[in-house]
Parts: sequence; C-alpha cells; structure tokens
Amino acid sequence: MIALGALLLWSANLSAGEAAPAAVAGYRLYPGDLLHIQVFDNPDLETDIRVPDTGTITFPLIGQVRELVGRTVEDFTNELSKRLMDGYLRQAVVTITVKDFGKRLATVMGSVTHPGPVALDPLRVTTAMQAIGDAGGFNDDANRIGAMVIRDNPHTNEKIALQVPKGDKASDLVKDIVLEPGDIIIVPRLDRVFILGQVTKPGAVNLPSQEPLTVSKAVSLAGGFDKFAKQGNVQLIRTGQKVQEVDVRKILTGDSREEDPKLNPGDTVYVPESRF
Repeated sequence: MIALGALLLWSANLSAGEAAPAAVAGYRLYPGDLLHIQVFDNPDLETDIRVPDTGTITFPLIGQVRELVGRTVEDFTNELSKRLMDGYLRQAVVTITVKDFGKRLATVMGSVTHPGPVALDPLRVTTAMQAIGDAGGFNDDANRIGAMVIRDNPHTNEKIALQVPKGDKASDLVKDIVLEPGDIIIVPRLDRVFILGQVTKPGAVNLPSQEPLTVSKAVSLAGGFDKFAKQGNVQLIRTGQKVQEVDVRKILTGDSREEDPKLNPGDTVYVPESRF
C-alpha cells in the first residue's frame, strides 16, 4: 500500500448524501489501479479489485460492472451503492480506496539525452517539457521547433500532432502540453525524420544529402510495411500543419494521381494498423 497521504478515498451513502473530498472528484480510474472496496456493516463484501484493461470487473451480489476505465471514483462508488440497494441491501455505504496506481507511461523519442519511457504521476499534471527534462533535456542537435506530441485520436484510427513549445520563454510554460498515457513525444534531429507504426523497423531515418526523401522511400528504408499495415492511409505529420493522408499503396503500384510527398527535417511518417 502506498503512503497514506497519497490514498484516494470516496464514500457514498445515498440516504445521507454526504459530500466527498474534492481532490478525489477529478481522479479517473486507469488499468492497473488497485481498489479496496468496503460496504459498511457488510464485511463479506470487502474486497480488493485491480482494474483490468477491459474495464470490466465482477462484484459480489450485483455481478459485472463495465467501463470502469476513465470513470471517476465518485461515479463508480455511486453505481455500486445504487445497485446494491436495488434488491440486496436496505442501505449501502460504499467506501473505495485507491491503494495502488496503475503505471502510466509516455515515451520520449529522438534527440534527448535519455530517450525512452517516462512515468506520469497519476495525481499531478505532467507536461511535455517536463517529460523532456526527465529524459535529460534536448541534445545540441535537437530540432526544438519541430518537437511534437503524437497522440491517438479517440474517435478514429489516426494520430493527432500537438506542437511542443521550445521552452526558452516564460510564455511557453502556459502553452505546454499536458500529457496523457500513451503519448509519444518526438524531438527530431535537424537532419532526421521518423517512421513509426506498422513497418518492419520503426525509428529515425537520416535525410540524404543528395536527393529528396519521399514518404514511400521512407517506408522502404524502414523495412517496408508489415502484414498489419493500412497502406492506403499513411499519415504525414508535420509541425504546425494538418495531418496529411498518403495512399502509398497506389504510389507504389503507379496508380496514384498524387505526388509522393517529399519529407522535411523533423517530419513523422505514421503507418496505422488495419482493423481488417
């Protein structure tokens, strides 16, 4: 169990309508969170439950509770109370304590001192600039203007790109990006591009000095598509611009009416996974 000061506790008594601590209200459950659940005067219902990736758990008497991930402790507590009083208990005073927190990670890639995963504090905001600092800071050859956060769009199978402020002005602190689990912070080198997603060898590729590097050539340099690649919807992510979709499949077969886009330093090519 973690230190008492870091515990999150919520108690629900529907008949009394007591208020809960404000600090808990905004906390949202995440896979790996370990919850200690108590129902007053019902010791048989006391249990520890770890939130699974599926977000579905089973609780005595009421059965399955779904879609826990992303819900507040308050919301989950109230649902348990209501369902327990729906034919099982006359009164249900439910207390939920977060005993341990699931690991939340972002990843810093590129021209920083120590690239790799960075832990996000579940109770405090972590920003992109803080994560870059945790990774040792920018290297001398870092393209600071091109630094970006790549994030899953929850409504589509696409990535969204958010520009990271350079961090050399006080106003940049206001503009800094609050990180979410799974975010990828890319700090490009001045002469590199990134190829990520469903390719054989994802990572950084040096821009050649003699001839332009295009999207399709970059995919080839990364070993080509893997068997899960969505070849018709490759995404070109460029700082300060809208994500551009490129049908590399048609480019490779010669059926495309569009140009094979030329890459600039700091660009990211992302190959999404096909869902079929």
